[in-house]
Amino acid sequence: MLSHRSLTNAAAQSIATEQLIAVGLPNPERVLRQFPFQLSGGMLQRVMIAIALSLQPQVLIADEPTTALDVITQMQILRLVKQLQQQTNCVMLLVTHDLGVIAQLADRVAVMWNGEFVEQTSVEQLFDSPQHSYTRSLLASRLTHRLGERR
Repeated sequence: MLSHRSLTNAAAQSIATEQLIAVGLPNPERVLRQFPFQLSGGMLQRVMIAIALSLQPQVLIADEPTTALDVITQMQILRLVKQLQQQTNCVMLLVTHDLGVIAQLADRVAVMWNGEFVEQTSVEQLFDSPQHSYTRSLLASRLTHRLGERR
């Protein structure tokens, strides 16, 4: 933060504390003194979100924001990201292979196949009426996977 904004150490500490509170971390002063290995995966993800938002970006790139998190923590992080996006009016570019994350967070979707964009549409259109064969395959594989889980 100090290298991107003209702040005193005390001001940076204050902003960091405020951001940790904003992302729902209890006892931010303690968190600021801890090493990364002392924090859970969900706490680390919240810290990373706080760091990114402390710079007041106009665009936030979130690359697989819920990877390696348990289902409950994933839901908490998704809820947090959506809430913060609405509060800060920040544009988010979400990179994910998780169709559930897309359904919860995205307004518009671009599907890539072999490094090329093959479909760009609204989330509703993607799930209701996919146009490209690769997109249809992705959605079908998700359904097949879920059906297999029920057995």
